[in-house]
Amino acid sequence: MEIKWLEDLLALESTGNFRIAAEQRNVSQPAFSRRIQALEAWVGASLVDRRSQPACLTEAGKIFGGVAQDIVSLAYQSRDDIVAKTAREKEKIRFATLSTLAQFFIPAWLKSLKPYIDTDQFVVRTDFATIAQYLTALEENVVDLFVCYEDPSAGFYRDAEKFTSLKLGQEALVPVVAPDATGAPLWWLPDRPTDPIPYLRTASSLALWPVQEHLEKKYGDLTFATVYETSIATAVKAMAVEGYGMAWIPWFIVADDLENGRLVRAAGVADDISVDINIYRCTAFNEPKVAAFWQTLLEKTVCVEAKD
Repeated sequence: MEIKWLEDLLALESTGNFRIAAEQRNVSQPAFSRRIQALEAWVGASLVDRRSQPACLTEAGKIFGGVAQDIVSLAYQSRDDIVAKTAREKEKIRFATLSTLAQFFIPAWLKSLKPYIDTDQFVVRTDFATIAQYLTALEENVVDLFVCYEDPSAGFYRDAEKFTSLKLGQEALVPVVAPDATGAPLWWLPDRPTDPIPYLRTASSLALWPVQEHLEKKYGDLTFATVYETSIATAVKAMAVEGYGMAWIPWFIVADDLENGRLVRAAGVADDISVDINIYRCTAFNEPKVAAFWQTLLEKTVCVEAKD
């Protein structure tokens, strides 16, 4: 059974004439008659009383005609809904990023771009496990853009022929610790503490985190004992607030806590570690929405930087 057969029956019911109904349906009268006969064969009953003038539906035809109208209406409404939904989906720009950036960078950054871009529909995914998986998602067009932290002195391997990138901003990783009863830091690194320092480590395969290299270069004579390790930066901050140890945490996350005294610095500004915030796209795809967004980034260079 085909939708056009149902529409044929409805046209015939409306006109009462095979020739006029065939003209409305843009087919020859013989072809129209064959389609009506095919529908009757499918239903298993005569639907049209051909002896009457004008032609009218049989009792079975009247019953099935109501059903046919519902089916046709539902089919076209469903199609229109799907087309509209697909069009809306096509307008969305799909980002992949780290959960920290999704919470503390992406919202303000997109707001800063709002005057310059045409879309306000976005999808942000944070569910990939490794840098390689994020880049694969770009390469397979699962996402349009990838926003990440990147150590400016190292970076991670990527195929320059497949991916292009822009620097969106910089982030400072700040050494923080809970204050003691007097408001002083529980550990002050420049004093070179001799006892082991409880260390809260951000562990992630999603970014090249340069903290360990910084510790080895500047504080190789100190002992940092890892007491907590997680890939969730906000969880590291929560442990620091509770006094479990010191950590290097992105400025965006700890700014308010430093302001209200829940956290204090464990070292001066010279011990901040700078990381870039970069955005990547796959050169194999040039969808208009993404190309326009990328051009806006090239022209406006909207850069968000963390400052102390």
